[in-house]
Amino acid sequence: MTQLKRRLFFISLLGITASVASIASVSSSVKPEPLVTSNGVIFEAPDHYPVFSWETVPVYMMFAHGSRMLEASEVNKIASESDFICIEKNHGLSSLGDAVLGLEHEVDAFKAVKPGIMVLGYLNGALTYPFTRYTQMLTEAKIEQHPVMKAFLVTDPKTGELAKTRGLYGYNVLNPEMRAWWSDSAADMVDVAGADGIFIDQMHGFSWLHPEEKHSEVVAGVGDMMAQLKEKIGPEKILLANNGAHIDPVFEVSDAFMFEHYKRSATHTKEKLLEDWQLMEKIADAGKICVYRFGAAPEPGSPLADFSDGRSRQVNKREEWAALSKEQVEFYLALYLIGAQPYSYFQWNWGWRLETGPLENYPEFHKPLGKPLGKYTRLHPDQWKFTREFEHASVWVDTDNWEAKIEWETLESAAAGDPVK
Repeated sequence: MTQLKRRLFFISLLGITASVASIASVSSSVKPEPLVTSNGVIFEAPDHYPVFSWETVPVYMMFAHGSRMLEASEVNKIASESDFICIEKNHGLSSLGDAVLGLEHEVDAFKAVKPGIMVLGYLNGALTYPFTRYTQMLTEAKIEQHPVMKAFLVTDPKTGELAKTRGLYGYNVLNPEMRAWWSDSAADMVDVAGADGIFIDQMHGFSWLHPEEKHSEVVAGVGDMMAQLKEKIGPEKILLANNGAHIDPVFEVSDAFMFEHYKRSATHTKEKLLEDWQLMEKIADAGKICVYRFGAAPEPGSPLADFSDGRSRQVNKREEWAALSKEQVEFYLALYLIGAQPYSYFQWNWGWRLETGPLENYPEFHKPLGKPLGKYTRLHPDQWKFTREFEHASVWVDTDNWEAKIEWETLESAAAGDPVK
């Protein structure tokens, strides 16, 4: 190479390097497009929130295995599909003797493969599941040996005995000492396990077991439990309240809310779905997280209907449940998409165990979605048909006739820049 050519080469190389540096500088200075709610509010997520993206359906998962810890392949599968999960109530009890240890084990496992994943623990706010070091004595066989703890439990006003629901005792939210103990326990679980927060189930406070004139005190008691817990776990941890977004004192202190749709007549009539979508907007406008949960539901009188309650749905007819789940996912996903806001997550399963959904493959969760192009449209004020457009999908639902359709953008239309058809 001649001296002239060598000079020209280095001049060219310096020019390329400068161009790359300039591009990198511009790229690093370009801020990501802000997340905006249907009401035009910019959603500014704090650092302790999970990663959120409209690229595909944002998925939340929640599960437990009754007899073992997760296998590496299961951890990888779940971590590849979600940035936001919860380890359910009894996970680790059989293997390690304590659900707190089970949570700690899985926090470490998930963080090892995906450091940014957010892992929550679980504690019930009403029922005394004896799966943790804090609650193991709250059983019929042991409670008499713990009179202080017995005073934390609610009684049946008709019998004067400790009230039982599905064989479990319940907490008396009117007892301030119980509220302090409960919030201490939940906060300790988060701390010991190194979890990113905690899911609190059941916000009702057994109001029907208290005199009507004390119902406002019950609401205040539940709110105080949650306020104490939030203060104890601190601002950098997530407090997720199940079916609690409509309770003002719970809304004020919680970071996230689940809509657990457990029964159509109770939780997802056409009227309640519309209320859901409006409440999802309120949650997002306040900078809070939403989890919209549904489960596959067999038609009354169908062969699977006999396996729709309790443990039987989790251990029997798994293949049939999986097939039904894949058949119904489009409809329930459409219900979620009509109301989805920034930091709204979709949860889909047919139970709360590892075997009841989290390990299934749903192609809909991997299709390009894109951000919503606006709020949902109600096609007629006297009808129950709604539509909504996303960058790569078009959604239509009829909640009166229980029908829905999602039209996904095809590769051909995307390449041509055509609208979704």
